Amino acid sequence: MARNYIPRTRQWEIDNLLDQIRLLTDKNYPDDGLIEIVRAYIPDVSIVEHDFDGDRSTRGAIFKKSKEFEHNIIAIQKKLSKQGKTFTLAHEFGHYCLDHTGDANFMIDSPKYDDSERMQKEAEAQYFAASLLMPTDKFMELAMFLDNQQLARRFGVSESAVRVRKTWLYGRREEAL
Repeated sequence: MARNYIPRTRQWEIDNLLDQIRLLTDKNYPDDGLIEIVRAYIPDVSIVEHDFDGDRSTRGAIFKKSKEFEHNIIAIQKKLSKQGKTFTLAHEFGHYCLDHTGDANFMIDSPKYDDSERMQKEAEAQYFAASLLMPTDKFMELAMFLDNQQLARRFGVSESAVRVRKTWLYGRREEAL
């Protein structure tokens, strides 16, 4: 399975979850800030920057409130760019909302994909983050008039995130558009 492949039915489920979050919080990116959205949905969350003991390959982590953790924590690699931090926060929020932590109550992101189930969870969190940060209606409306660099600036993400979002929305590689 390709790294960023999400079946259409799963995309629909994630899109519906994002709609529920928007309704529950009465917040919508980019009109509302990402931290504001996350805190509206997870009121007791601590959002922290961390260096992960110098491991720059670890981009973020989520720890769900449980017997092991007093409260919810989202940790973001402090050495990322502003756009990288934004996308990673949305990605970790996705892991939380999609309940990817399971019984362990935590998940630490790393570029090492150890099996197809973990890879699928990462792809789903990427889709969640891209859909949250680049809402379909606003993105498609602007994509008709703006290039990738302008779209990236508008939504506070990288150009590669814009390209992947286009692939998910249009169902083919951007080069074919």
